[in-house]
Amino acid sequence: MSLKTKSLLRDFCKYVYYAGAGNCWCEDIYRETILYKAYSAITFSIYTTMIFLENLAALFGNFPDVEKNSAVMFSAIHNIVLAKMFLLLYHKKSVRKLNNEMAIVGENFEERFVMKKQYRKAKFGILLYIISVYLSLTAYGVESVRKAVVEGAPFYTVVTYYPHYADHSFIASFLRVFFYVTWLYMMLPMMSADCMPITHLIAMTYKFVTLRRYFESLRDDFDKDYLIDKKKAKEKLKAGFLEGIRIHQKLLFLADEINRVFGIIMSLQVCESSAVAVLLLLRLALSPHLDLTNALMTYTFVGSLFLLLALNLWNAGEVTYQVSLVSHEANDLSDET
Repeated sequence: MSLKTKSLLRDFCKYVYYAGAGNCWCEDIYRETILYKAYSAITFSIYTTMIFLENLAALFGNFPDVEKNSAVMFSAIHNIVLAKMFLLLYHKKSVRKLNNEMAIVGENFEERFVMKKQYRKAKFGILLYIISVYLSLTAYGVESVRKAVVEGAPFYTVVTYYPHYADHSFIASFLRVFFYVTWLYMMLPMMSADCMPITHLIAMTYKFVTLRRYFESLRDDFDKDYLIDKKKAKEKLKAGFLEGIRIHQKLLFLADEINRVFGIIMSLQVCESSAVAVLLLLRLALSPHLDLTNALMTYTFVGSLFLLLALNLWNAGEVTYQVSLVSHEANDLSDET
């Protein structure tokens, strides 16, 4: 397998495509056929309908305290989730252009062992987030089944205005299970929107790592060539340095593009985590003594959101750090040119 930034971005775009968010890759290798567009339209319509019913439940629903608190929490969070998913669709053309430019810039200088680190970081970070999300949703499903079997309560995970709490008909039960399955499936495009900026931040980090190593190799080559032919060594250093500066300027432009394209999505993630923190405190205040399954439900859900926030902040900070290292290396090298 070719370990390049291009491969990383293309592989992630493949996941985004199968999640129903369309082709975000710069080439038309993931075809948006009429059937695919119908599939995307239907799934997103179902997501929107479910979240609309959640909002009605939060505003007007007559539920017990636990279900009412869940309705308020999930309506707030899922509104943000829906906004992130539609923002990804809205910026799809910009994302495709960004992917193309990020794949090309500095591609010839990418080293295999650096790219392996990039792959490992992206793979394990995103995989950990996916596991935490589905662990949380599984905990909600298990707790709802337990309450339905032991207490005779309706099966509730996603709390919607319809079916009503007292409705125990077959249609009501079917819809509750259907909305739970929809919730599980909705996580795929949600995680696409969540992990797209993270993937680009990781790719940008290693673009700057590659550029720093390029400047270091220029210095090493200059030290060797200077002993043989001083004039040619200086000319080679100057040409290589100018090429590095061009790449540096391009990367700074792409960093601004990442902020422009994904800035609102990342801001919404901060709002989402903050909203969950506040709602969790309210929930704990109302129910300070949680049993094992309720505790697992609550803390895995919150953990997944704060893990997402951590991945964004960590990788954004790493980009800044690598930029500073490149600037320091370039300044040292410029003194010799």
